[in-house]
Amino acid sequence: MSTTSAPAQAPGAPLAQGLDLLGDQWALLILQSVFLRIRRYNDLRARLGVADAVLAARLRGLVEAGVLAQEPYQDERRMRHEYMLTPRGLDLWQLLVAMWAWERRWIPGRDGDLPALRHLGCGATVPELACGRCGERVSATDTAVERPPDVPIAAAMPARRFRRQGWERVASDPMLFYPQTMEILGDRWATGILVAAFLAARRFADFQRELSIGPSVLTERLRRLIDLGVLATAPSTDRSGASEYRLTPKGRAFFPVFALLVAWASTHLDGEPGVRILHPACGHEFAPGLRCDRCGQALDRREVRFEL
Repeated sequence: MSTTSAPAQAPGAPLAQGLDLLGDQWALLILQSVFLRIRRYNDLRARLGVADAVLAARLRGLVEAGVLAQEPYQDERRMRHEYMLTPRGLDLWQLLVAMWAWERRWIPGRDGDLPALRHLGCGATVPELACGRCGERVSATDTAVERPPDVPIAAAMPARRFRRQGWERVASDPMLFYPQTMEILGDRWATGILVAAFLAARRFADFQRELSIGPSVLTERLRRLIDLGVLATAPSTDRSGASEYRLTPKGRAFFPVFALLVAWASTHLDGEPGVRILHPACGHEFAPGLRCDRCGQALDRREVRFEL
């Protein structure tokens, strides 16, 4: 994956908004629950074990972003509301499936914990990233990124993050809790480091410049991502003796999550275009989608089922 320059990305650009909205573990957990048809406030609170203030704030943010909509219903006492996915919210199904696929493939033991995904067309599938224009399978190395010059990634990073207190109930439900995915997306610096790595940052100084991050925090996060097997150190290619931080196969396999997030934000959120992913093989901006690895058919959310 190579990089070129594009017009500068403002802090309010689509990627910034997408990371602010979805780079939060509670927001992702709420979305997973609503996709599983858990739509009422009390049911969400009971399933997630989340504090009222946190749940109310995240629901409000998802409604304001047009991802969820409130629909009235009558219980035995009074009129209440449940939360329904909007068309914008339904378009996040591929992102959640990509998270599931990465956890199931790369985290030991998760292939037994997480349910299989069945493609109604051919019977079974492991979804793979494909180009929505030419239909070909795509990996990170098949793409190029057009990015804003001289704008640090920190400008596109969310300030709000998940707090781990009280997540024991979530962690006991393997369908809800994707520990390594959410550790990456749910930590502001881990998210930024991974985005920077996909944008070709390699050295400690590169990450500092991109993220405006203190050296001690950067050292700790890089060490954690190495422990997770997402990054690995290697000698510099320019004989300087400095170490470089490179994506491992496990780290590169996270690319579908990144690509789908960029595409969703660019499609659904307002602002001037920022980071763009290109697919040189077909000569267009990359339109990521998921296809069935068995039959090659593009996957539609109405044609796949988790075997719960």
